[in-house]
Amino acid sequence: MTLYNPMDLTGKTIVITGAASGIGKATAILLSKLNANLILLDINEKGLNDTKSQCKPDDFIGTVDLTDESAVETILKEAVSIRGKVNGFAHIAGIPSIAPIKAITKKEAQRILEINTLPALYLAKILSNKKYKAEESCSFVLISSVYANVGSSANVLYTMSKAAIQGITKSLAIEFAPKKIRVNCVAPGFIKTQMGEKINHFFDSEHDTLIESMHPLGLGTPEDIANSIAFLLSDASKWTTGAIFNIDGGFCAQ
Repeated sequence: MTLYNPMDLTGKTIVITGAASGIGKATAILLSKLNANLILLDINEKGLNDTKSQCKPDDFIGTVDLTDESAVETILKEAVSIRGKVNGFAHIAGIPSIAPIKAITKKEAQRILEINTLPALYLAKILSNKKYKAEESCSFVLISSVYANVGSSANVLYTMSKAAIQGITKSLAIEFAPKKIRVNCVAPGFIKTQMGEKINHFFDSEHDTLIESMHPLGLGTPEDIANSIAFLLSDASKWTTGAIFNIDGGFCAQ
């Protein structure tokens, strides 16, 4: 009897942003194991090469500034000419922001949105075009955060950028349904990544203990989020769109 895997991605071409590290890297490695053809994007060329070394040799890597819409389309045009039309994408790239409201500036607010939020619109706009989209159904996956669902002091910019992702998800799910494009969102809890390590200096050890205690199942790993992304990109989720998945070890259940 032939083994059946509903999450098999054989023949599907998937774009991953933020593929050089953390959740993006873990997702790329998992999708490669599920036999997807990958287009890996990040601004970190060294990190991209390291990720590709753990994926298939013919996967495409592109060093690109995601805040530049024209640059994103140029690299995707090149990638599609090599790897074929796209069956989906996961926008995982993002940066943190820790600052009280009195310290934020318009420039910093724009920077957070330009990296965390607006690329989701660029990717959706470009990859929903028939020049780049595969004829069969497609799946777009966006990454939000539990902070889009709960309040957090000194985290207003990051929360803003991730709450916007959830709104984008629901609106595009309706707009794209006639095109057979599904749009879903994963909202992770606290994950052990390099991005998290970059903001650790803002807090003491007691804060770390508190955060872990807020997750009944403990802190997550990039692989925990990669698994949910793979599900949403696969045909196993073919009747799912406009959904927000809290993958958070129980954080939002309390």
